[in-house]
Amino acid sequence: MITVAQAAAVGDPFAGGLVQYGALGLLALGLAIAVKVLFARTTANADAERHRADRLEEELRRINTAIQDRQLGVLAEATRVLSQVLEEMRREDRR
Repeated sequence: MITVAQAAAVGDPFAGGLVQYGALGLLALGLAIAVKVLFARTTANADAERHRADRLEEELRRINTAIQDRQLGVLAEATRVLSQVLEEMRREDRR
């Protein structure tokens, strides 16, 4: 990381200008660096959370599809059985 003195010596206009203001300039430069670091960290965390949410959403979609496929088989079987029951009930009513 570049120190304030190095930044001023290299000719960084932002750091050089703040160094001219002494302690207040150093404080402002330190705060600017802190904000930059915190913003980068927050952005990285947001990207990581977005990636995690996308991964979990895809997993949920996959699980829902598997459940729906299973339910279709069960519903088809239940419909078949109910049809048989209704047919048996009709036969019993005819007797």
